[in-house]
Amino acid sequence: MIKRIAIHRFRGIREGLLDDLGKVNLLIGPNNSGKSAILELLYLGGTSGRPVNLILEDVPLKEGENVAFEATTSNRFDFLGLQPLPRVRKRHGYPENWEEAPITLTDEGGLEINLGAIEKNAPSSSFRFGSPLPEWGVKDKTRFYKEDIKQVALFSLTEQRGIPESLVPSLFSKSGIKSESSRWHYLWEPCWVHYWSRKEPIDYLTVWSEEGELPDSERVLFFDFHIANEHFQEKFAKNTYNTIPGWEKKISASLSKVFPELEGVEVNIKPSSWKDKWTGYIELPDQAPIEIDQFGDGARHAFKVLASLIALSETVDEKHPGLFLWEDPELFMHPEALYKMMGEILNLVQHKNVQVFLTSQSFEVITFLSDQVEKKQMERNCRVFRLNLKGGKLFVAKYRYENVLAWLKSGRDLRFWGVGDIPLSYTYFPHKENL
Repeated sequence: MIKRIAIHRFRGIREGLLDDLGKVNLLIGPNNSGKSAILELLYLGGTSGRPVNLILEDVPLKEGENVAFEATTSNRFDFLGLQPLPRVRKRHGYPENWEEAPITLTDEGGLEINLGAIEKNAPSSSFRFGSPLPEWGVKDKTRFYKEDIKQVALFSLTEQRGIPESLVPSLFSKSGIKSESSRWHYLWEPCWVHYWSRKEPIDYLTVWSEEGELPDSERVLFFDFHIANEHFQEKFAKNTYNTIPGWEKKISASLSKVFPELEGVEVNIKPSSWKDKWTGYIELPDQAPIEIDQFGDGARHAFKVLASLIALSETVDEKHPGLFLWEDPELFMHPEALYKMMGEILNLVQHKNVQVFLTSQSFEVITFLSDQVEKKQMERNCRVFRLNLKGGKLFVAKYRYENVLAWLKSGRDLRFWGVGDIPLSYTYFPHKENL
């Protein structure tokens, strides 16, 4: 599992550190506190798995520092068959492709990146991506094409020895982040780099690190509002259908736990009327199949989350971990269905090598997830992090689930941390199935 995340200048976060992460992590906090930003960091970092030979061409080097590194850049596709960086750009209303990317395609199929075309004081005016060296034991799959020019904006390092000092943020030095079990990411697209006062060359780059057991790049699932309203990509659906026996039956079983009225329905995943898209169909007894997108928003949302997570959980093992990122699970969900949904999500990941990060503003998510965690005796593996941003610095309050339950049972609301007069009172009772 990822144990620690250090962040330098991403979106509104100028500096931040999350430590002692668990198997299931719930991020709460007021608006603009960095919750979604952290999910995007994890997603972009997790999908960096395309091997490259990174050559630092004009970075000032000291004795013992390296010029070339074994590195990765963004995969062409994520777990759901979507392009990672274009997807994050789209989330914020930017064009999916970076039209003025400072990148040139070489005759050998490599990339020349010139950051001086963006910021004249950038830490590296230029560097190159080339094919992995043969001695690394990585098959050459890295040839770049014209479309890559508009979609590449980061590289990642798994080897920190010899990194130039100019590429190490002060937060990382202070926190002692040098572990060989970590991955460092560098992102240079201007729309993501925190724009506060820039005193050092490194301030022109977003840098973050993840320490611990890192997920496989092809096993990172990011579910958000946009995915709930889209059909499955053919690449994802077809591959899952052909490689996971009983996928449809597993979806039907999970769906009926959330919506008992759907017990016994037959689920089919097959091509839709849209080109290169697949979707789900629900067949009720003695009725024609109904496309899932004709159901209500809550049922559609639950169906697509469960279908995607079941697929992920079936592809992981001890040597191949997965990562599930879920933004605002409460969207479209009635409280009763949401409670059951929290339980089913935990059922799917409890005994699987999948780490979970959730973000929410919902009191129901906090209480329902807490109750399900207690019922399944997962308290030691779960955390709640309350985030707050002040002047670009991320402040984090960490709660283990035994503490969260104590707060809830005392009638206190974690969302109003530090607030004296709260216009809300409640009494917490553990959920009983027969109610």
